Amino acid sequence: MGLSITIASAVALIGWIIFIGAVSTAMLRTMNEVGLQVNSSTDDRLRLSVQLRLSITDIEGRTLNFTVSNTGSKEIFLQNETYAWNTAILNYNNTDWKTYTIENYTVLRISATGTNESFDLSTHRTIKPGEQVLINIQLPPSAPDILTNSVVTVVFATHYGVSAIQEVFVNQYGERPLG
Repeated sequence: MGLSITIASAVALIGWIIFIGAVSTAMLRTMNEVGLQVNSSTDDRLRLSVQLRLSITDIEGRTLNFTVSNTGSKEIFLQNETYAWNTAILNYNNTDWKTYTIENYTVLRISATGTNESFDLSTHRTIKPGEQVLINIQLPPSAPDILTNSVVTVVFATHYGVSAIQEVFVNQYGERPLG
């Protein structure tokens, strides 16, 4: 009789442990899913408030300048001493298509949109709503030059996951936007 009580108690204990484990796993999984849904809606609202416009202003052999305007309601962080918050992606056709991800871009000027007055770059490292930034990117040393008959695409991707894009055709008469 003593052995059967021990075995029955062990079976009951194992059953309770399995039940508590299953219930706690279900609760943790549900809490995780709810947390992901809450964060997802916050990210979506944040992305909707970030709006950019990109305009390529100058293309020469190994260098390219473009302007990014912040037309949304969120501030865009650019660079600090050690980290670039955004990425420029350059794609062009030389003899074949070349794509380069460039994070060591140079900020030439930050100004209010439509003006020539610029802010001090040492203290103003963001693009606030209604401001624009002039950015210079250099091709990597191993990259071929951008030819005058190339199609050039520039994408500026922000730390919010929002990007702006422009594509131009460069020829002997300058540049003209495509489609």
